[in-house]
Amino acid sequence: MRAPSPTLAVHGGRPVRDERCPWPVWPVAAPGASAALDAVLHSGSWALTSPYREELQERRFARKFADYVGTEHCVPTDHGSSALVIALESLGLRYADPVLVPALTWAASATAVLRAGLVPVLADVDPATGCLDPSALAGESELGAVIAVHWACNMADVPAISAAASPLGAAVIEDAAQAHGARWQGRPAGSLGVAGCFSMQHSKVLTCGEGGAVVTDDAERAGLLEELRADSRRYREDPVRGELPLRESATTMGANFCLSEFGAALLCAQLDVLDEQHTIRNRNYATLGRLLADVPGVRLLTRRPAQDRLSLYEVPLVFDPLPQDGTNVWVATALTAETGMRAYPPRPPLSRSHLLAPWAKPTLAPLAERFTQWNAGRRFDGAEYLSHHAVLLHHSAFLGTEEDMFDMADAVKKITLYIAAGRPA
Repeated sequence: MRAPSPTLAVHGGRPVRDERCPWPVWPVAAPGASAALDAVLHSGSWALTSPYREELQERRFARKFADYVGTEHCVPTDHGSSALVIALESLGLRYADPVLVPALTWAASATAVLRAGLVPVLADVDPATGCLDPSALAGESELGAVIAVHWACNMADVPAISAAASPLGAAVIEDAAQAHGARWQGRPAGSLGVAGCFSMQHSKVLTCGEGGAVVTDDAERAGLLEELRADSRRYREDPVRGELPLRESATTMGANFCLSEFGAALLCAQLDVLDEQHTIRNRNYATLGRLLADVPGVRLLTRRPAQDRLSLYEVPLVFDPLPQDGTNVWVATALTAETGMRAYPPRPPLSRSHLLAPWAKPTLAPLAERFTQWNAGRRFDGAEYLSHHAVLLHHSAFLGTEEDMFDMADAVKKITLYIAAGRPA
């Protein structure tokens, strides 16, 4: 490899990585994906609401994913945000009950709370892990639920959060949209709370373009979740050929959040290669960690020892000193220029997000007023720090080779040396 130019690529220097060296693309179709989609195309059953002919792909995926996550039940949905909505609705809370949500997460973790008729109460995160810390519950006197988000590549300590939430009578729901296959003391993400919610959106490690799922060990809750996502209908125990595979049980009013047969078939295929992809990503992440361990001015997130298996979604590189008169946006631009792999800053904390604006919907006006009241005066120092100092890499960057990690480490070192020299952005 050519010796990198001491001049940064953003300033006209030669980049660390030759532009002719492509990074892995995402998504990667599993070997059986095309056949699975073709089978659905010619099956005569394209949706859960198709007349029954044979076992639906939706039911097959539900069984396979429940087994993968180690839960008794899985209810697939059309989106991860839909999964959060019905999981919250299954708790039986009252209108406008408060739900604790970490401030550093995608907006859907909070907007789903509003869609369920509840109020998101924002809490700070630990700047070392990026996740909600159990101590954040210490000052709360009233909560209906807690959404514990597994962020980027770290898991929240759900057992400790559950212990802190128990005296308040608050249920803990895992937002595991970024944690398919991660484990906490041997237990898979999603299996630690009363329910676990997943997203299978395009960028996720398990994807069908758009999809989601709720997992739980509670049979009664699982039946309720089925109704909440299929217009008050549950699976028939003995479906009849030519009839709908759903019965109008109607113990609650639901909506249509069903996953299509095409999405379910694709997820079945993709699930078969997920652990193989985890092995590659996690090996490369460990390599990058070793290469950056002694580089001053940059660090990876701290992982709790209890998290004994990683699932990389986004990998934060935290630059503690930033360049003179510069931001992490500049660092992300510089890293992208050196490597050809897009690097980007985290979203701003939800307290500043223009995507979380309940006052913009007239029908949410009562909840918007309570949202403002509940969150007045709260501080989010940890979330703000990571928002301003972290730079993210998508998990696809880790599906390549060890040489890719050497290039990434060299680029990071080049930028940290520039910052240490006190040069302006």
